[in-house]
Amino acid sequence: MTVRSFSKPVDTPPSPRSRVVRFLGAGVINTAFGYSVFAALVFLGAHPQVALIVQFVIGVIWNYWIHGRYVFGVRGYARLPLYALSYVIIYFANAFLLRAFMVAGLNAYLAQAVALGPVVILSYVMISHALGVRPGAKGDERL
Repeated sequence: MTVRSFSKPVDTPPSPRSRVVRFLGAGVINTAFGYSVFAALVFLGAHPQVALIVQFVIGVIWNYWIHGRYVFGVRGYARLPLYALSYVIIYFANAFLLRAFMVAGLNAYLAQAVALGPVVILSYVMISHALGVRPGAKGDERL
């Protein structure tokens, strides 16, 4: 009987399929945390855009560590500046969608929840590139 290992050393990057699954798993945890921060700040009276920027700032370093090590098998912090820049771009896309959905009549909570779908897809593409991995590449093709 063979025992299957569910973890790989960081030196062996996950397969492309495993990356997507791991990204989604990390995303569930990161999104739950980030959305909780956002909702708590809005509940406490913060403007939704202020709550959004605070949520993103808090999440950048934590998410870098989760995405880098667990999802893409990247060590160290050499790619942190590009990762942070990706988050800035993702933030502005998220902020635009949040505002657009609120202008369309959704409240801040629902508007942010609806924005999550497109933001997750954009995040995977941007973060993959920031961490030096081509999304959808066969094998382990690093940029």
